[in-house]
Amino acid sequence: MESPSLEDIFFEYSKSANLIAKDSVIEEYNNEFIKLTGLPEDRLKGVNLKDILDTRISGRFVEDLHTNLKVDGSIIPVLVTCIPLKDGRIFLSMKPSEKLLEGFKSVFESTADAILIVDENGRIFEANPSFYRVFGYERDEIIGRELTLIIPSEFHEDFKKMMDKFKREGEHPLAGKIFETKSRRADGTIISVEMSLTPWTFNGENYTTSIIRDITEKKKMEEELRAREEKYRRIVEKFIQNALALIAEIKK
Repeated sequence: MESPSLEDIFFEYSKSANLIAKDSVIEEYNNEFIKLTGLPEDRLKGVNLKDILDTRISGRFVEDLHTNLKVDGSIIPVLVTCIPLKDGRIFLSMKPSEKLLEGFKSVFESTADAILIVDENGRIFEANPSFYRVFGYERDEIIGRELTLIIPSEFHEDFKKMMDKFKREGEHPLAGKIFETKSRRADGTIISVEMSLTPWTFNGENYTTSIIRDITEKKKMEEELRAREEKYRRIVEKFIQNALALIAEIKK
């Protein structure tokens, strides 16, 4: 079976992100591939496929191979079709895996925890429905606003230092940690939250995704439990003291 011509391939797959590689090194690509990666053209040519794809491409014909496209720390689920060409090069056509993207979107929108995406300048980029429910904001009140909107004022200086370091170095001191802190709702109420934070990079810019859980009621119950335990401890101590005093009096 004769391999299709380059022209036929590009016309047939014109709505997909296409590239041609030789010995796994990218030589040519179309505009859709540029859009998919979000990278400037001068960073694409000469890139090795093993550096951007999770799955090794052997050069044999493969259709709708599920893999991940890795771009500046971001993971894009894609379906890849590989077609070997006459001259030994390979043609790759890839498109976002809609099923997985829909799955991610479903989790983002349905999870009970608040999810917040913040850019390297400390501005809110995106939030899920649970964020609006927990914090009491409308979408147009927070998108593009500084994160200090939901941070109590006593933490603003520490937050600024962390974001300056994150923008400069791409490293965040809270990355990968689960920690407790305070946050502020739209009505000014201060709540206790448990957070985890993941930094990532796309198109040369740094972002963080935070998962936020309101633990105000949990902390309240813990404090009430500690108060009851302290009350009972004092009662028991008083009882023991009285009992010892009574025993000492009897022995006289």
